[in-house]
Amino acid sequence: MHEFSRRSLLISSAALAVGASVGRAFAQSDVTATLKMQGFGGDAELSAMTNAIARFNKKYPNVKVELSVDPISTGWGDYVTKVFSQFNSGQQADVYGTAIETFQSFSSRSLFLPLNDFVAANPGFSDFAPSLFKQSSYKGDINYIPIGWNNIMINYNRDLFDKAGIAYPKAGKWTWDEFRDVAKKLTVKDASGNVTQFGYEVPNQNFFVQPWFFSNGTGAINDEWTASNMLDPKVAESLQFLHDLIHVDGVSPIPGKDMMDNQFMAGQVAMISRGHWIVQSAKNNKLNMDVAIPPSKVTDTTVIGFGGYAVAKTSKEPDLAKALILELTSEETQKEEGEKGGGVPGRKSAAETPGFLSFPPSAALYYQTLPNTKAVPSPANFQEVEKIFIRYYTAMMAGEVSIADGVKQADAELNASFERLKKRMGG
Repeated sequence: MHEFSRRSLLISSAALAVGASVGRAFAQSDVTATLKMQGFGGDAELSAMTNAIARFNKKYPNVKVELSVDPISTGWGDYVTKVFSQFNSGQQADVYGTAIETFQSFSSRSLFLPLNDFVAANPGFSDFAPSLFKQSSYKGDINYIPIGWNNIMINYNRDLFDKAGIAYPKAGKWTWDEFRDVAKKLTVKDASGNVTQFGYEVPNQNFFVQPWFFSNGTGAINDEWTASNMLDPKVAESLQFLHDLIHVDGVSPIPGKDMMDNQFMAGQVAMISRGHWIVQSAKNNKLNMDVAIPPSKVTDTTVIGFGGYAVAKTSKEPDLAKALILELTSEETQKEEGEKGGGVPGRKSAAETPGFLSFPPSAALYYQTLPNTKAVPSPANFQEVEKIFIRYYTAMMAGEVSIADGVKQADAELNASFERLKKRMGG
């Protein structure tokens, strides 16, 4: 669900506590401890987490928080592998920031504490959409406190629409056919026939592709996340539509390993499928960008993915870990993340600030579409499911395998993975 520039960070909050004010209005704890925190994200998330830790240190000046931030540059499957490795080697953190793609993978192995009592004891969490807590649960246990979320929207360059004389999507809504027509009009070639401006980037990532299935009333796996759904004719229809955008209409290059964010910022791609996290980059690049709901075939349902914080069952300081999570999910932290261009804040109050709603112009659409979203399919074998799907998807988009053969082969591999999962879960 979230893509950021590659880097590795390790920050000690000891320095953040220096200069904390004297004579505070609240009781200060003299407890001494070290908390390890594994977070994820880009610059907006890093800044918000760092400032949240600084506020935590005003109450707990002798608690050192070691923050490591993963940019999720190679997908959530690799993050799952990394976290498993930390637990297996005894190097696990106390607090984990993670995303719905990983929830079942981690919860099915009982890595994290149930947080039902913690949620019940903190009425401030009522500011979050209840559906986020529902999707943060596994077999009745809340394992994750929700933070920011992203629903995939069509991000588009308004200047390029203006230049081509194309009206913006009315109320952010349009059909597949309307979208295809617009993408063709936004594709520009030079005198030699080389494309200098693509109308759309056919996505290269699992999360970004999902609205093309959901808007056609289907999905790559079933709604229960227990089996492949690749043989549904609507799956092939969705894939054929994307394939034709590339090979028939020429509005998009073949999806490669790299995303086209930079080309979008440079005005070389008119439309891309992304979440709210792209907003800060658009601001920095002074891009005249807006968002629209992904085009519909039978519905305008889009995909949602969101993050959450969990406490490791092995933590020796669970109460301190929960206190840190209270600061990490506070309205102040949520506002900062949202306004700086992280995910859409989980707290509705933080998504209604003038700073959040000021850009893009249709920023209100993020929350307006929330009731009409489906979670990105995230079974306990997500690592395998994502890799299998993307391998066949990219081969089909490149024309290396026909869509008819690709869906059959993907179906067989996905169902074999679900059979292995069933055995592991004792089913």
